[in-house]
Order: sequence, then C-alpha cells, then structure tokens
Amino acid sequence: MNQAMSSSAANAERLTLGVLISGVAALALSDFVSPLYWSLPSIAALIRWHIGTRFSLSEMQASFIGWFGFLWVGLELILGRAWVVAFTDFLLILALAVIVEAATPRNHLHRMLTGLFLMLAGAVLTDSVLYAIPLLALMWFTWRSAICLYGLQQPGGDLPIHTISYDLRSTLVMLLIALLMFIALPRFDVQSKLQPTQPRKATTGFSDRVQLGDFARELDATVVLRAEPIDSNIDKFQRQTLGRYWRGVTLSQYANHGWQQRPHKTIKTWAATKNITFARAPDSGYAIAVFREASDHPYILLPDGVSSIENDNHQVKLDDLGQLRFSKAPTRRLRLIMKIDALSNAPIFHPTESYLSEQMPIPSESDTSSIPKALKVWVKKATSTSSTASQSLNILMQELQSWTYDLHAPIDAQQPLASFLKSKRGHCELYATTLALAARELGMPSRIINGYYGGEWNDMGHFLVLRQQHAHSWVEVWQHGQWQRMDPTPASRWQLSAVQFPAFDAVWETIKLSWYRYILEFQDNDREQLLQQLIAGLKKIAAWAFFSIFIIFLSIRLRKQLRPITWFSRTPIIQQRIWDKWLKKHHIIRHPSMPLRQLPIPDHIDADMWHKLIKDWEKQAYGASSPWTTSQLKRHLRALSTSRC
Repeated sequence: MNQAMSSSAANAERLTLGVLISGVAALALSDFVSPLYWSLPSIAALIRWHIGTRFSLSEMQASFIGWFGFLWVGLELILGRAWVVAFTDFLLILALAVIVEAATPRNHLHRMLTGLFLMLAGAVLTDSVLYAIPLLALMWFTWRSAICLYGLQQPGGDLPIHTISYDLRSTLVMLLIALLMFIALPRFDVQSKLQPTQPRKATTGFSDRVQLGDFARELDATVVLRAEPIDSNIDKFQRQTLGRYWRGVTLSQYANHGWQQRPHKTIKTWAATKNITFARAPDSGYAIAVFREASDHPYILLPDGVSSIENDNHQVKLDDLGQLRFSKAPTRRLRLIMKIDALSNAPIFHPTESYLSEQMPIPSESDTSSIPKALKVWVKKATSTSSTASQSLNILMQELQSWTYDLHAPIDAQQPLASFLKSKRGHCELYATTLALAARELGMPSRIINGYYGGEWNDMGHFLVLRQQHAHSWVEVWQHGQWQRMDPTPASRWQLSAVQFPAFDAVWETIKLSWYRYILEFQDNDREQLLQQLIAGLKKIAAWAFFSIFIIFLSIRLRKQLRPITWFSRTPIIQQRIWDKWLKKHHIIRHPSMPLRQLPIPDHIDADMWHKLIKDWEKQAYGASSPWTTSQLKRHLRALSTSRC
C-alpha cells in the first residue's frame, strides 16, 4: 500500500509540473516576455522532473522567491516598465518558486493555480496557432492531476485512479464544452489596450529609405499577408489576385547612393468606422479579405485597382504620394475587407481618386544633380537621338529586362550603379533606380515604389500568400499627363523562392489562416452568421432528421421487444473472453467449466472487492439482478485492478 501511495505521489508531482509548464509555454509563445524569465522555470522544471523531490526548498524558502518577484516587479514599474510586461514577469518568477517548493498538497494546488494564471495571460498575449498545443496540454494535465490528487486516499480522496484511455471520453466532453463556450461568450477588446506595450515584428519588405549598397543576400519566406475570397468563387479569386502589384511606399528623392521620401502632406482623412473609398462607384469590384501579419509599419498595402476598404476602427490618412497609412498602430493581426476591380494590363497606377493619378510632379522628382556619370554615359550610348523620350525609355527598359537578376552580385558600395551597369547583374532596387534616373536624364519626372508583386497560390487553403521574398521595387514615370508604372526587373526574378518544403508549407499556412480567421478573428457577427447557417442547414435536413430519429426510436423499441426471444447472443462469449484475458494478465489460467469463486485471489488485488465482484457477477448471471453489459464488466474489472491490497 505504501509503495502504491509513493507511486501515486510521484505521478502527481509530474502531472502538476506539466500543468505549470504548459502555462509557461503559452506565455513564452507570445514573444512578449524575455527568454530569461521563461527559461528559468523551464530549466528548474526539467531538473525537478529528473531528480525528483530531492531538488526542493521549504515553503518558507520558496516564499522568499515569490516575495523577491513581487519586489522586483515593483522596481520594474518604478523604472517605467509597462505593467503588462511586469505582471508577466511576476507570474514567471512565481512559477519558479512553486516549482522548487517542497512536494506538498498545498504546493500542488499552487502549481495548478499558477499554471491557469499563466495560461490566461498567454490567451491575451499569444496569437500564434501554436498556442493550441500548450492549451490542450494544460487541459489534459489539469484533469489527470486532479484525479491523481483526489485518489491519493488522503482526507477526501478515496476514488481510484483510472487509466488514460478511460479519460478520453471526459476529455472529449471538456473540448465540446470549451467549443460551446468559445462560440457563446461575448468578445472583449483586449488587444487595443495592449498595443502601446506590445513589441511588434518588422515584417515589411519595404522601407521609406533605400541604400543601394545594403541589401539582403537571401530570400526571406516570412509571410507578410494572406488574402482569401469572400465568396465561394475560387477560380475567379485566383485570376483576380495573382499578378497584382501591392503598393506600399513612394520614394522620390535620390541622393548619392539611396532614396528617401520627399516631404508630403495629407490630402484626405477617413475617420474611424468610415469606409475608405477610392473609385467613383464604391459598390463595384470583387471583395477579398486580407489578413496582415504582425508588423511595425503603418502602411496599408494597396493592390492594383482597389476601389474601397472596410474600416472597422482606425483613422486612416491618404497623402499626395498615394500612400495610405494608419494614424495609430493597428492590431497585431489586421483583417481588412477590400474591393478590387478586374485585373488590367494598363500601366496607370492604382489606387486613386482621379485627382491623385493626375497629381503634378514636384521639382525633386525631376532632379538630375545626383545622377552618376556612368549612368548618363549608358543612357546616351543606348538610345538614339532621333527617338522621343518615351521611346528611348522603353528601349532602356527592354535592355534592363534582358540582364540577369542576381541577389549575390558584387555591389560596390561607393559606386553601386556604375558597378551594376558594368556587371549587368543585381537586384530589383538597382534595376528600378537605374530606370528612374534614366527617365530623369531623358527629361521625365520619376519616382521609386516599394511594395510587393505577385505572391503565391495556396492550393490547399485556396488563398493568396505574400511573403518577404515577394517584396519588390518598380518605377513610376510621368508620361502623357499621368503617372505610369514601368518595371525593368527581369522575369527570372519570380522563379526564385526560399520555401524549402512547399507541400508542408501549404498545410501549415492553411492551419495558420484558419486559426486567425476562425479563432482570433471570431467576432459577434461571426457568431450570428454561424447560427444563421446552422438554422438554414437544419431547415434543409429537418424532414430527413425527423425521419431518421423516428426510425432509430422504432428500432430500439423493436429490439427491446424481440430481445427475450433472441435465439443467440454473442454477449456471454465476449464477456467470457474478457474474463479470461483479465485473469491471464494476473497469471491465472481458468478452465471454462471452473466457477470463478473457486479461483485463487489474484496477487495485489483487494480480497473484499474480489469476493464482492464474484458475488455480484453470479447474481446477474443467474438472473437475480439486471444483466451486465460488456462495458459494465470492463468498468468493474478496471476498478478491481486499481484496488491494491
């Protein structure tokens, strides 16, 4: 008995550690706390798991760690640390204290409560799909540890500890209850309260400054945004979204070795909840949902031909460079509903209201003072004096498109364009810069646009993915009274990809988009839409459902009526096999004709429970009580197995 109690206590020790570490993992996935804070309890838990209770402190000593954490957090607040960050730091220091505390029933309770608090903090701060893993682990560890602690036969604990398979049914019930609560409970705006303190990853592939001698030498497969259709017309969505330019930042001033934005002014502001409209017919266009990844830039990526954007709760500004940006930082995960016009091959840039595309260039967009001598020589050599400026620019663009796209081409930091013109190899910013400055040399105003182009299609989830590797630079040239897009980058650029395992990546991106759409972005209107779909579905199948229920009910009644005259039943044979298997497991071989009461009591089985089971079995077998089903027999045998003498 003492050995069994010791084994159960060791099991409880590991299970409550599992509850706590699940909470630590949820908070660590948020990328919101310092690795120093979550690595300490993780290392302590691994040592405690391996060494056992020998690695422990008294309750008084462990409480000193908790008080230290409280005082340390107070100091962090005084020094100006955000309260949300300080609170998570305190929880992790508290987790360290209860990990190293002596193994007592009180400490087991401390671990479970601390783990739950950590999971709640992780629920607020973590938006990754991976959060589901520690959440499910915590549910399972909590359930198992609660049963284990209740079954230690201490005061109030007299229930047997069942096997893991026995708990699967309860686990499914818990998951179902959690799903119903997720759908039914109201949503609260938590993320906006945390935005001032949340660190956000810089996943933009463009910037408002470009240095030609400083460029990433490898493609980056980090996802920038995902776009999915609103309706079920997948083929149309694929045709309408692939091959679009996504406009980001406009750069007009070139000086020495790079670009930067010229001074600009806001020409239009949309208030919060006011939809953003570009075209004259806002109801036209094809609706898509765009999910932007966590990012630190305020720009809204604008696809060609966008006519309107639904605005939930942000003030948005449009400037005279065609840039659309938020006044304040948006949420970590941003979902925008856009309407886009049919894809056109027209070179005029979109989106705009009409006056924006006709916005006259300013002198800085015609500045030729910083154009390198090597580029001037190249323009003069490659063009004919009899050609117009537009014809000469097209000749230069075709020349550039025949060169080689190469991320690893050697670039002279002092004379980047001269080395590029000599090697005829480079990246898109070099191609765009060369054409933009050539246009100015020919007398046409020009500017650089940094954004994204193309994207890739996810066949599994049926959505578009834009990655860092799709970041692109192209040129806008003032021709015929309007800004027109020109892209001199060779087409071989889009044959390159950093995705190592496309099939696996497609599955993973589909899971993440489903997590964002149906978990993180599940709102009150989604609940209403879900209920409407359920009601509509029930109306369609109501007649068949009623007929099926009637047939099932009638079958059950007939089975009960016909059971007394059933000629043959396999239940006794199945139960006999269950008995033989259980006895064999306990090293007892029974002849089919031998009564159970004549068998010896199996080793390590409580004698009183054994005799009671045999008595109850014989009563039901001879009709003195209701017959047992197969599942009832299995349940009695499991309870007997857990009874130790």
